[in-house]
Amino acid sequence: MAGHHPGVPGLGDAPFNAGGRRSARPGARREVDDDDDGIGDEDFHGRALVLASVARDARLNKKFLLLITLSAAIATLGLLQSSASVVIGAMLVSPLLGPIMGIGFGLATLETNLIKRSLVTMAAGMGVAILVAVLIIWLSPIRDVTPEVRARTQPTLLDLGVAVVGGIAGVYAIMRKLSGVMVGVAIATALVPPLSTIGFGLATGRFDFAIGAALLFLTNTLAIAFAATIIARFNRFGPSLTPQHTAMQVTGILFTLGILSIPLALTLNSLAGEVRARSVVQAELRGLLGETDRVDSMNVRMERDAVAVDGVVLVDRYAAKLDTELAARIRKALDREARVSIVQLRQQTNAAVQVEEQLNRRLATLEQREEDARAILAGITVGELVRRDRVLIDAQARRVIVQRDREAEGEQVAAAVDRIMAAVQTAYPRWLIQNGALTAAEEPPESAAEPVAATP
Repeated sequence: MAGHHPGVPGLGDAPFNAGGRRSARPGARREVDDDDDGIGDEDFHGRALVLASVARDARLNKKFLLLITLSAAIATLGLLQSSASVVIGAMLVSPLLGPIMGIGFGLATLETNLIKRSLVTMAAGMGVAILVAVLIIWLSPIRDVTPEVRARTQPTLLDLGVAVVGGIAGVYAIMRKLSGVMVGVAIATALVPPLSTIGFGLATGRFDFAIGAALLFLTNTLAIAFAATIIARFNRFGPSLTPQHTAMQVTGILFTLGILSIPLALTLNSLAGEVRARSVVQAELRGLLGETDRVDSMNVRMERDAVAVDGVVLVDRYAAKLDTELAARIRKALDREARVSIVQLRQQTNAAVQVEEQLNRRLATLEQREEDARAILAGITVGELVRRDRVLIDAQARRVIVQRDREAEGEQVAAAVDRIMAAVQTAYPRWLIQNGALTAAEEPPESAAEPVAATP
């Protein structure tokens, strides 16, 4: 490797340990431990390149600060809009996987400089992300608790499992130089969205949200870093420790993850209890409702040792003791206190629905007739051979009377008007269009009507 890169393991003057070997700059003397197990130069240099790449990604520089700022802004806006696609975009922009992997490989290789550099970069990234989120939320008129925000306030053991598997995949991607895998790891393990949620909690005074999001971020960070440490050790990164040292290192990691698992397990148990309570409430409520009644909305939540139920149901007949009976059934099934508040709304009967449908059809028919009447009037008076005030229209009966004086019109004009009326009659066969010599105040007698076209 050419060039001088001070402060980066494997690049410049700073040596590093890889697979039991001690590496320095090209040309320097190499020391090989007695327990090297015959590691080849090719494997050694491959690990050296991996460590150098990890160290570069863990640097705190302008590029890192710019990316974390943009990622935090995207994540915060996505959380406020409750847009999962925008939040995923923020995960792809985030550079936090770099320092996390630096911590993991630093623990595996016992490189204190790499660990310190990664921790400083991680702390700076966290601070910038939270400050950006607080600023955006403070400026935003929308501060509602969206589902995307709430989803990052209750981490469980499932999140820990995802982070551990993601860390393993991330180390494999680094060692095999698979950039596509790193994209998947960035999406699977949320890092910046929890930091934005912390900013949301601080800006809105919801400190419970901030604590929950901080626990999620800590879970993902430690799980990824420790998974990277273990996989790196299995791939013979770092000095060749005795089995006792390796066992102590693994035990410390497992102990830390075990402590972290306690609040995650409690949250998972609480969520599982809510799911079971929701299932029981829905089943018991269905047993109390009639066959045609239906649930419009239902909210079931756990409040300490009690189950709180709110909802709206559509019923044919009002049930006076619905809340009391449902609460009694919930207490019996779950052995918990229950607070029930169900709003009952009278739903329409079949007869009422039919009447409404008939009325809607009647209104639609009248609207269509009015539209046809306007079109017929426009067609008859085209060219102004017939004045509008000489056309009488009865939309209810679908009948049109054109008051004409054929002698005053003349032979040519009369023939033209006849052709116009015939064309309009053809276009609207359900209407009756007739000639008449009446005044507007007279009723048109049947004998005076002279149809110009046959009625359907």
